[in-house]
Amino acid sequence: MSAAEWELETLLEHLKYSRGCDLTGYKRSSLERRFHVRMRQLKIDSYADYLHYLQRHSQEYIPLLNTVLINLTSFFRDRASWEYLANELIPKIIASKQPDESIRVWSAACASGQEVYSLIILFAEVLGIESCLQRLQFIATDWDKDALSQARNGTYKPRDVSEITADLLEKYFEQTEQGDYSFHRQLYRTIIFARHNLVEDAPMSKIDLLVCRNALMYFKSDIQITILIRFHFGLKNNGFLFLGQPEMVMTRRPMICLTEAPPNKCTIKEGLVTNGK
Repeated sequence: MSAAEWELETLLEHLKYSRGCDLTGYKRSSLERRFHVRMRQLKIDSYADYLHYLQRHSQEYIPLLNTVLINLTSFFRDRASWEYLANELIPKIIASKQPDESIRVWSAACASGQEVYSLIILFAEVLGIESCLQRLQFIATDWDKDALSQARNGTYKPRDVSEITADLLEKYFEQTEQGDYSFHRQLYRTIIFARHNLVEDAPMSKIDLLVCRNALMYFKSDIQITILIRFHFGLKNNGFLFLGQPEMVMTRRPMICLTEAPPNKCTIKEGLVTNGK
């Protein structure tokens, strides 16, 4: 192990045991890039010097996490995948249910919330708003408190909603006096927001659709498998896991079935994994 690698591991151990921030499961190449972004901003050259800086400046922990965790997202990101959800998957989920049966959707690593609100819009367009209010429960989780706070707020700048068509924007958002856009007040009540660690915390249960996009790619392969196994136990029979395109490359292997039992099958298509138990 080189001196720089040893210094990075020491820094990660400090964050884990002094701050309760465990980044040790993340890929080192990703961590190195993100740490260097923050260190350049502070004109710090080594991990050892940055550790000393952290020890002297307790508030540095917050901008560091904002840099490392990134939290880049948008409404209907990768539109082709969302069209597949709307046209193929959501109707299939609804058709598998009784008319009054509930549907549970989990947006894991929801960041600032655009994806969970995108999901609600898609379901509401198929079921109608009233039926959504009666049948749908959305769970939006993230480990980053600041990102989760933004998601819970449910209000976005005009630039943030630029990918939403005018008719959907008018139907599902209310413009504030400041010119921002606040999500539909009634549909907002279908969401439960919670802080959640994908690696350590138990998964949400009885999930029909689990959305976790472009988050697993930051973890090492053994941690990715741990998270996928947790997702497996959270999904209902024939539930669906919706991954990002970078993660589809990672999951194209037998392990994606998340079980050792040969009869169990999983189907991958357009960023989706069906979970058959």
